[in-house]
Amino acid sequence: MASMDIGFNIIEKREYPDQIFKDKMSIIEFLRQVYREEKLPLNFAVFGIENLLYYSEDPEKVSRKIRNLLQDAANFLVRGNYIIQIVVGKIELVESSHNPRIIYKNRLFRLNKIFGMVKQVDLKHFIAPLNLQS
Repeated sequence: MASMDIGFNIIEKREYPDQIFKDKMSIIEFLRQVYREEKLPLNFAVFGIENLLYYSEDPEKVSRKIRNLLQDAANFLVRGNYIIQIVVGKIELVESSHNPRIIYKNRLFRLNKIFGMVKQVDLKHFIAPLNLQS
């Protein structure tokens, strides 16, 4: 597996179980800390994004809200130079390597709705910058 770089490193848990960072938090805790601009660990793993999308009434709306929050907090995130692992269960490529989807309980969720254009680094490892584009 390629090394983790500063940014959102989206990885499939079963492909890289030994690479997951020691510091872990839920997606809800992560979003809360980002919203409050609380100090985060330099390298940490975030779990549960597929759960959040799956159990929400409107995954598209939730994806937009997450994206907006991350865009609003871009300066905070960039200043911290964080390496953030977004750990998911299963990733599938669709039309191109820039458009992966999460598969959870037979439902598909598009990562680009949250992270925009991502870059494929390894088979099941994608990266998006901390400063998400509008």
